[in-house]
Amino acid sequence: MKKTFAIVGPKVEISFDEAAIDAFMARAILKKPELARDYQVRWIGLDEKTTVQIIQFIKLGEKKATFTFPWLNERNNWSDGHSGMPIILLSTNGDPMLVVQITEVFKTTFGAIDPSITCSDGPPVRDLDVWIELHTAYWNGILEDYGLACCEDMPVNIEKFESVYPH
Repeated sequence: MKKTFAIVGPKVEISFDEAAIDAFMARAILKKPELARDYQVRWIGLDEKTTVQIIQFIKLGEKKATFTFPWLNERNNWSDGHSGMPIILLSTNGDPMLVVQITEVFKTTFGAIDPSITCSDGPPVRDLDVWIELHTAYWNGILEDYGLACCEDMPVNIEKFESVYPH
């Protein structure tokens, strides 16, 4: 099993304990053996408060997808998410909080994002205007380091997932 750290955020530094992550994944595999495959480790949110809120939305089944960029994956040599891929989500202090498993991936562009897509995000950002404003600011903060910016034809991967560990 190979683990990849695909951690991005605008000017965020996440430190983590790889042994704690490995132990967390080992416990998840004991509960769900099909998780014994290559996986990614990610952080999701703006800060500790939003990270905790997002993880809670995921646990409650209210957030059912995440959004990634092929541009960042290519530039960091990360694989695109795919059906079956487990992802460990970290807190801002690097503690493993949750394992989600991708159930479906579909590709679109930033300009094609609409309410049928944003409805799978967390409740505070489902409104299309809110979603676009928040994600444009967030992603531009990340993309500027690569000399890129959000644009209508920017590719976006929508990764639908289910929360699998802990329950």
